[in-house]
Amino acid sequence: MIELLTKKLFPYIAPYRYKVILTVLLSVALAAIGGLQVSLVKPLFDRGLSPDATTNEVVILAAQLLGLGILNFPCRFLHFYWLRFIMEKATCAVRAEVFNKLLRLPTSFFHGSKQGQLISNSLNDTQVFASGFKAVIDLIREPLKAMVYLGMAFWADWQLTLVIFIIAPFLILIFGISGKKVKNNQGSVQQEHGELTHNITEGLSAHKITKAFNLQDFVYKRFKYAQERFFNAQMKTSFVEEMAHPFVELVGAMAFSGVIVFAHFRIQSGEMTMGEFISFIAALALFMDPIRKFSQANVRLSQAQAAADRIFGIFNLEEEKDIGTEVISNFNDSIKVSNLTFSYGEGDVIKNLNLEIKKGQKVALVGLSGSGKSTLINLLLGLYPVEQGSIEIDGHRIDKIKLKNLRDLFGLVSQDIFLFNDSVKTNLFLDQNIDQAQLAQALDVAYAKDFVEKLPQGDETLVGDRGARLSGGQQQRLTIARAYLQNTDILLFDEATSALDNESEKVVQKALENLAGEKTVIAVAHRLSTIQDFDQIFVMHEGKLVEQGTHGELMANQHEYAKLYELSQKS
Repeated sequence: MIELLTKKLFPYIAPYRYKVILTVLLSVALAAIGGLQVSLVKPLFDRGLSPDATTNEVVILAAQLLGLGILNFPCRFLHFYWLRFIMEKATCAVRAEVFNKLLRLPTSFFHGSKQGQLISNSLNDTQVFASGFKAVIDLIREPLKAMVYLGMAFWADWQLTLVIFIIAPFLILIFGISGKKVKNNQGSVQQEHGELTHNITEGLSAHKITKAFNLQDFVYKRFKYAQERFFNAQMKTSFVEEMAHPFVELVGAMAFSGVIVFAHFRIQSGEMTMGEFISFIAALALFMDPIRKFSQANVRLSQAQAAADRIFGIFNLEEEKDIGTEVISNFNDSIKVSNLTFSYGEGDVIKNLNLEIKKGQKVALVGLSGSGKSTLINLLLGLYPVEQGSIEIDGHRIDKIKLKNLRDLFGLVSQDIFLFNDSVKTNLFLDQNIDQAQLAQALDVAYAKDFVEKLPQGDETLVGDRGARLSGGQQQRLTIARAYLQNTDILLFDEATSALDNESEKVVQKALENLAGEKTVIAVAHRLSTIQDFDQIFVMHEGKLVEQGTHGELMANQHEYAKLYELSQKS
């Protein structure tokens, strides 16, 4: 297990290899210092505390003890400081790799995963895994100390030391059983920790719904249930850990009992001095401390291995496929959808879809919920692979275009508004090289300048989690400004005004029209009054294209679109 874990840890501790080497060498130094300190016990009791001891002898013994204490200070400090430094650095490196991996997984992965579990993987599992390095060093340092103390005990009295060899098999058995049980249980502990984290994340995210539906008790019960499961899983591991420690101490106490009886007869017969006995007892007592720490390190190693299994399970997941080799610098002609069929896994969402969008056109996708409108937007962005049929941009199949290049062609304004918990400026710049003049122009286009200027710190104002400090209309206008600064050839409006009140919708709609300008626009529309002047409207029903044309043409047909329009007018 040590070899397997060390192999997995090596890439993360390799940058600090010199500190690792020094940490191991300091383990040897600490063990040696401990042994030298024990070696002074015999002369201290046999001679140093004797009435016949000279001042010179006492001073020399005191100076030796002080010297070892002074030497121990930097050795112990550097050993444990570097140990924690390497462990924390390894934690940061593993955590960064896990998070980076999660960012590169396909969208379909997140639909089947719990956010809390992923947070637990990123925070808890990475820390437990990296702590395996400390456990490995403990498994080097503590046996070294144990061997030194065993050697000192053997030097003090080899016959009494044989007792330790009698108890050794029992200690090995305890370590083996406890380590195996902890490793088996730790997977459940980390799984339940993820469930608990998920419940907390879910409960906090749903605070509005919780209050609106008076669900505080319901959400609290879910949390309590998850916490109880986590507690029970923890206690299984704690039971094994805490049972192992007193077992080790019980075996040690039995050994001490036997040693005391045996030593009594040896001292009575004159075969052993009091100084030798105390030196032996000191070595044996100190020997039990590394044995206890070895037991703890063995448990932590099992926990680290369980965490490693979960982390490397994530690392082994297949990332979002980018098989594209072609690059398109601009959108010049048309987007063509041919015989497109798509399913999320439970029935086709899009069925044999065929349509074409010309450069400069403003087109709308309309239809009842579940008709495949937003799915088509997702496919255009390459969030899901096209498996049946094709989508072509200027004659290039989108699965042949590099994903980054494909997404650079589109600017998205979605009903699912997302703003980082940062300043207005940071949310609009998004790590781009943008000057203040461009920012001002973007705010003008989005009708956001007035409200941003009235914010407490202007464009430096923090917008809150997902923009919580702003109204829905203000949030959406910032996303429009963000899309403007991206300056893409094609704009995707995915029901961008569906969640807004009438007044906010009118302002946002004007901002969208400003943003659109001469660009190609593909809009998923819920409110049909906003698309009456569009060049082409595609009407979808249960994944199929059932009508297409202008607003006037479709109203004249008196089919699906006319029904949708009448419904929208009533609402």
